[in-house]
Amino acid sequence: MKSIGIIGMGNMGFAIARGIKDTYANLQLNVIDKDKTLAEERANEIGASEISSFEQLVKNSEIVIIAVKPQHLDELFKEISSFTKDKKIITIAAGKKISYFEDNLYTGNVVRFMPNIAAKESLSLTGIAFGENVSEAFKKEAVETAESFGTCVILPETLMPAITGLSGSGIAYVFAFIHALALGGTSSGITYDTSLDITVQTIEGALALVKESGTNPVTSLTRVISAGGTTIAGIKALESRSFTAAVMEAVEKAAQKAKEFEN
Repeated sequence: MKSIGIIGMGNMGFAIARGIKDTYANLQLNVIDKDKTLAEERANEIGASEISSFEQLVKNSEIVIIAVKPQHLDELFKEISSFTKDKKIITIAAGKKISYFEDNLYTGNVVRFMPNIAAKESLSLTGIAFGENVSEAFKKEAVETAESFGTCVILPETLMPAITGLSGSGIAYVFAFIHALALGGTSSGITYDTSLDITVQTIEGALALVKESGTNPVTSLTRVISAGGTTIAGIKALESRSFTAAVMEAVEKAAQKAKEFEN
């Protein structure tokens, strides 16, 4: 893997580009965006090459990552399909199946990514699905690419809506929980800013314990709860508002919506 081209320098495309360049400093990274000024600025920031034409980018890149919004794909295909026969393609477009890219770009070498916004900090959990005809070599390259901006999990394409609900959208539920926990601290007398700092540190500690133990988080939960104590009172309050069921439904609803978009 000597060169990668990225079409689209929006927030996700740029985050991916930064992760790739940080991990593979000697790799030739080519980028393009309809906003040429944005592409130039972001290319200069990370040491990538801003390319002036789609043809040049596709022909000079071993792998092409498509990081544009789904509604712009048909227009993009008109620009690049003459150059993409048998090309290695990675797409991050939500709701667009691998077959859609295979049919429109005349290639069987298509890999589908579902990253999340934590790619900005190289901490994305990216779901990966491979097209039926993808070579083992390209599979390896795709995994290495995803790991440059976080970690990844390989799934059948049928589960891409599920990973969207769990990770792609799920990170937003974590933000919502962080905010809610900080509001609880504020309601109890601690300023919001201080409550937020405490909340973030508390969550970081909880994550470290879950990772260290390697066990079900319920095991750690039972270690905090004592009979008739403060924690069980709080857990009872959460479950009286159907906390567990609400979180499960949020994932399910997001996955269902993602499945509706699939084509």
